[in-house]
Amino acid sequence: MKNTKKIAFQVFFVALALCSACQDTSEKHYIFLGHPYDWHDGARVDPRLERLDYSRFDQIWLGGDVCSRTTEQPQTLVYLDSIFDLNAPGTHWALGNHDVMFGHPERLSEATGRPSFYSAWADGMVLLVLNTNLFWPYPSKPAQENCEEKKAQLALIQQITDTISRASHLVILHHYALFTELKTEKDADAFNLNPQFLQATCDSASWVTPWLYPRLKSVQSRGVQVVMIGGDFGMRAKTYAYQTPEGILLLGSGINNSVDRRYAPEYVTTFDPDKVLILHHHPKQRNLSWSFADLDSLVAR
Repeated sequence: MKNTKKIAFQVFFVALALCSACQDTSEKHYIFLGHPYDWHDGARVDPRLERLDYSRFDQIWLGGDVCSRTTEQPQTLVYLDSIFDLNAPGTHWALGNHDVMFGHPERLSEATGRPSFYSAWADGMVLLVLNTNLFWPYPSKPAQENCEEKKAQLALIQQITDTISRASHLVILHHYALFTELKTEKDADAFNLNPQFLQATCDSASWVTPWLYPRLKSVQSRGVQVVMIGGDFGMRAKTYAYQTPEGILLLGSGINNSVDRRYAPEYVTTFDPDKVLILHHHPKQRNLSWSFADLDSLVAR
């Protein structure tokens, strides 16, 4: 009788454990915002983002060009901190060119408490935040500046891609488009800037794609899903999703609806409703899914 009760007791707890697993509520939600600046004010984001409830998201990922003149005035970063909580563990910012132009880039690290490129662990995923401003997107010889910092970024990338194994995903946040020369003709022109033959260091022979892409293929082949998310977006397309033959996922989203259509520059070719990228993460299932949401639908009326 005692053994029967003991077995029944054990079965109950096994069933309870299984039921708990079925009802796992550990799903995480991340929001990615690309190119979110207000076209009418160089020190502000799109006004809708000021009204968005970020408490529903576990992390905030910024894809760069957060303001058009982000570091010109110190109070701009105070303002951004009031919205995004810049040095919070769940806020990550891949710097865009407008974030470092017209001002004092050193203010960015002071506000975020992080260097301009770094890695972080996020519930079973490795998050790699790049500073693509250190890449050279022009056909001319790379400028001989920030050379040691450029080398250090490549060293970080190599360290992660050489050693990553236990993570379910390697998520890379960046601003400028990467791997443009590998995309189809239809997809190659989606980003605001689609540089071909990016150079990674002060060495004019240091091409990004032939150096980086084989390393990411190796990571993918080891069972770690590689997800690239770019933020220099919104003027030519609102959303972007492309999967390479090896299974590497390239995503992008951005906004621009604050631009006045009457005076919009020629390089703005879409005025469709703005979209943002929402990612849904189930750490226990090692699953990361994503969807694009209308920005207007997320904003409190």
